Amino acid sequence: MNKKFKSCIILSSIFFIGCVAFEKKETITMEGERNRLTSEFYEKAVYLEHQKKPAQAKKNYQLAMVADPSNKAARQGVTQMNKQLQTIADKYYRKSIALHKKGKYSEATRYLLIALRLWPEHFKARQELMATRNLNIQKYVLHTIKKGETLSKISKIYYGNFTQSGIIAQANHIKDAGFIRVGMQLKIPELKSYPFVSPKATNKLEQLTDKSYPPEKKTEPLKMYKNMGKDFFRYQEFENAVIEFKKVLNADPTDKESITYISKAYFNLGSNAYAKKKYLTAIENFQQALAFNKKCASCKRKIIQSRNLYKEYHYKAGMKFFDEQNLNSAILEWDLVHQMDTDYKKVAQLLHKAKTIQKNIETIKQSE
Repeated sequence: MNKKFKSCIILSSIFFIGCVAFEKKETITMEGERNRLTSEFYEKAVYLEHQKKPAQAKKNYQLAMVADPSNKAARQGVTQMNKQLQTIADKYYRKSIALHKKGKYSEATRYLLIALRLWPEHFKARQELMATRNLNIQKYVLHTIKKGETLSKISKIYYGNFTQSGIIAQANHIKDAGFIRVGMQLKIPELKSYPFVSPKATNKLEQLTDKSYPPEKKTEPLKMYKNMGKDFFRYQEFENAVIEFKKVLNADPTDKESITYISKAYFNLGSNAYAKKKYLTAIENFQQALAFNKKCASCKRKIIQSRNLYKEYHYKAGMKFFDEQNLNSAILEWDLVHQMDTDYKKVAQLLHKAKTIQKNIETIKQSE
């Protein structure tokens, strides 16, 4: 009787210790997974930094900080990448100014946008871009290009200096000053900040002022944000395009053009993530695109495809880990599938099976 009683106590103790050990193991597993993710993101960030890809390196340092907020090395990495990105953005800004002086206006705008993509807080680049969108035009006059004239020379005729050729280019949608031709008619805008020189300063003014146009209204901030968003979209800088269109929609949620653009920008972001097999990111962006355009059939189709590929990828990864007797990793993979779709294949049964085996193994280990 005493033997049976002792046996019961021993078995009960083993069961109890096994349960405690299992809970402890789960805690260790979560801690280990956090350390694994931190290490994985940090190592990838260091690699990308060596590959001279500071923007991508910064993202991975930030992910390492999300996994472990106390990681000082990751925090230092973010700081260092910010400095590099600011330096590179400055180079693009200076290149933009140089191109603008050469009359390469379209290229100059592209370099400004690159500078802002690298460092959105770049004040000078943003100010320059906004300045080109916000001309305070008083009136226009019509000018017919003559042989030997350039935009710089025309700028000298009207503004008294050679440096305002960009204003003329913008008013006439000229991307490259080298493509103007004799006989082309240009609208020359008179600005509040750059008024025309007086007829006394040049006798050509009266001859060239063939026709006047009504003044344009000053561009409103929302219009500037929209124009910047369009520029970002045109150069496939979709993340920055979304930022600018959000500014418009925060003030005017009914702006149809911004709604159309932001939906397309999100769809393109989703497509890019899908191509890189980042299915969760793809799903998120396709859902955002669908939120702005309820009739987007492609969005719905891509969401379904992304979900299926995501589930299948992690389901198979779990099977591989299970076959290798790596139960912790198998459970983590199947849990990702289960969170998205509890009825996907036999994932619920497999999870239960893997956890039961893991628990039994720990119990046996503790009883030895």
